[in-house]
Amino acid sequence: MASPLRLLAVATKSPWPPVGGGSVALHTLLTALSGAGMEVTLVAPGPTARDDSAAGYRVRVVPVAPRTWAAVASHLAFGLPAAVARFSLPLLERAVADEVAALRPDVLHLEQLHLSWLLPALTPVVPVVLRQQNVESLLLRRLARLRRAPFSWLLRREAARLADLEGRACRAAHVVAAISAVDAARLRELAPGASVTTLPVPFAATAPAAGARLAGDPPLIALGSFDWAPNRDGVTWFLRSVWPGLRRQLPTAVLHLAGPGSDTLLPRDRPAVVRHGVVPSADALLDPRGIVLVPLRAGSGVRLRILEAWAAGIPVVTTPIGGEGLVAGDGDGAALAETPQAFAAAVAAVAADGALRSRLVARGRLRLGDHDPGTVAATAHAIYRQAMAAAGR
Repeated sequence: MASPLRLLAVATKSPWPPVGGGSVALHTLLTALSGAGMEVTLVAPGPTARDDSAAGYRVRVVPVAPRTWAAVASHLAFGLPAAVARFSLPLLERAVADEVAALRPDVLHLEQLHLSWLLPALTPVVPVVLRQQNVESLLLRRLARLRRAPFSWLLRREAARLADLEGRACRAAHVVAAISAVDAARLRELAPGASVTTLPVPFAATAPAAGARLAGDPPLIALGSFDWAPNRDGVTWFLRSVWPGLRRQLPTAVLHLAGPGSDTLLPRDRPAVVRHGVVPSADALLDPRGIVLVPLRAGSGVRLRILEAWAAGIPVVTTPIGGEGLVAGDGDGAALAETPQAFAAAVAAVAADGALRSRLVARGRLRLGDHDPGTVAATAHAIYRQAMAAAGR
């Protein structure tokens, strides 16, 4: 019998307990890999007091925090891009080296471009898969379009530097695992000749939870980590530009905001808005009478909240950017709209048309099979073997 594959993963933070889309995606993947028989160890910076005993895989938390933005301000002019320089941590580098020496892993999974500074030391000694949950340079370019000078100029400059780094990192890694086919195509453009494949985000779809009955007819639900700039921008745009007009079309609707940062969103003077703050589980807010809103204007990767809505049998209204990687077009599991007027009209149409609601839900549920954790774990195993072959192992 072949021995189990030994996997060492490195991330920018421990995903346990899983809070936020990126943490949930990584935790679900590592749990699926462990369940598929791999020996999984994760190294990540973070607070030592965090309880990782229920993670299902071994976690080594390195007692160090990312560098502050003030500490990396000089990187806006030279060196690593500032977003990456924050995670250039000697303690983390030593911990990874120790684990490589002790575990002798078959393959190393590097989560996100922010850890690409580790590649020069790792690729000569262990096969490395670089997992890209986003195309970071694209994300900054999109944010730059939404900002005024001088911030727009600064973001465009950082996006260009990130694009250069992304290209070099993708060529240095043995295999790059993008989160969607759309992102994979973009990374191939940035890094011609790099080995880029697709590893979908895993999602454990269960029977729809009996969510609490929320206020509103219909309840409109926006979940997310609103301390992440793209999410915060999107829901602020919705509150300012979409919600007043939508209230005139749906006067009995109530908007429910939940997640980190949701209680600090501005403006605060909008009527019929309930701010739930951080909730232990999204299930309690997934009222089957509701409509899930993903009003994203900048971003990359895929939105876990869309998968949650599909599993719960709730229709989704999002933007073309919000649906990227999951929704091929308007009606393919979600209603797509970009302008404030079109977004309000789309929400009102879904609220009024039961047949449209059913079609969106049915199409979304068909897509959930692509994200089955067991299927994703098998795909990941093949990608790790591909990296081992590329490294001559």
